[in-house]
Amino acid sequence: RAMHELNIQTICAETSAAKGRVERAHQTLQDRLVKELRLQGISTMEAANAFAEEFMNDYNRRFSKAPRQEFDVHREMDVDDDLDMVFTWREARRVSKSLTVQYDKVLYLIEDSEFSRRAIGKYIDVWHYPDGHKELRLNGISLPY
Repeated sequence: RAMHELNIQTICAETSAAKGRVERAHQTLQDRLVKELRLQGISTMEAANAFAEEFMNDYNRRFSKAPRQEFDVHREMDVDDDLDMVFTWREARRVSKSLTVQYDKVLYLIEDSEFSRRAIGKYIDVWHYPDGHKELRLNGISLPY
């Protein structure tokens, strides 16, 4: 959903060989990075993060391959893209007769109004934002709770 909202086409490895190459590359990176961290005497997260760029530059210098096509498909983000909205976790929940919705082991009581009563028995969306706050929405309109 997030990729669609950002107008990004995902390209998946579709053959066993392609999937194997990806898995092999990840395994190689995990193995080499751990060994390199030990060789460098790095044991803290801060030091590992500082070393990561140096490691990636060296790894890419030794193992990267030139792309078959030089065409760069990166693009600027659209000014209308709101990443907080895009990266919300969204789930549908049914509104009970008593205007309650259960989500993540919490029971939310929706404020009673003419509009919110239309949601009784219907599914609404629970939006869980990256910063932790939640929003209940009926047809894209926020419901106070």
